[in-house]
Amino acid sequence: MKNFEDIGERFKQYLIYSNLGVNKAAEKLGFSGSQVSNINNGKVFGSDKLFKILNVFSDINPTWLLTGEGDMLRETTKESVSTIDEKDRYIIDLQKRHIEKLEEEIQHLKKEQKSSYTYRNVSESDQ
Repeated sequence: MKNFEDIGERFKQYLIYSNLGVNKAAEKLGFSGSQVSNINNGKVFGSDKLFKILNVFSDINPTWLLTGEGDMLRETTKESVSTIDEKDRYIIDLQKRHIEKLEEEIQHLKKEQKSSYTYRNVSESDQ
């Protein structure tokens, strides 16, 4: 059946894009390697396997997998990556500021410790 062959070919493209071999994909899906090979080769498979593929590999665009229309990856996946990048940058900036404040506090404490040590030595010599 042509439709299964097309789905299998697109799933194979996704695995190549994701740098996943048949065995690694099978492991993630809980399938045998031969089941994944059968899907890739366009053999008929049940909707349970299709749902499992779409659940495990949630970045696959279901419309693309079934019809070939649209992008391979869901739009939200692309947006999530840029959002994560923005959040990471924000967190890094906050951490830099926090580190700067901690370094200032360390320098201040070192000065206090040094002056306290000097004062103590002077008072001890008076005795």
